[in-house]
Amino acid sequence: MPSPVLLPLLVLAVAYVPPAVVLARIDLREHRLPNRWIGLLTAAVAIGLILCALVEPSLRAPLRSAAVLALVLGLGAVLLALLAPQLLGMGDAKALPVVVLMSGALGGEELLAALLGIALLGGIVGSVLLLRGRSGERFAYGPILLSGPMLGLAGAPLVAVALGTA
Repeated sequence: MPSPVLLPLLVLAVAYVPPAVVLARIDLREHRLPNRWIGLLTAAVAIGLILCALVEPSLRAPLRSAAVLALVLGLGAVLLALLAPQLLGMGDAKALPVVVLMSGALGGEELLAALLGIALLGGIVGSVLLLRGRSGERFAYGPILLSGPMLGLAGAPLVAVALGTA
């Protein structure tokens, strides 16, 4: 039987990354995240994580927490997109729950690193556009958002050191 730590990584590799790459490419070209692809990504990740919880009971509580957090943050993002569409596109708001779910399934430090990484990378891209004199230009935030779980994996050791849990 695979290690409990490996199961969410398997879901990341098999269920998350392929549709996330397609969504990122579409967003870069068309500045939109199609509902069909977001739905496919969300369903694939949810089914994969449910199977993980069935196979490994020790994952049930952390996955439940990740799902609740994904739902709460997702509802907040949709509300923000409705009230202030200039701040957050609806496609990004609909993609946020699956990003949080997948990042949270990897662990708490990975989730925190993912959220920090998304904010940092988005700020860097926005700053570069400002420095290039393109202050009013929109940029595709979807690829940055969708990279969250990978940013979480890369940044988790730094978060662990900062939290003193390393």
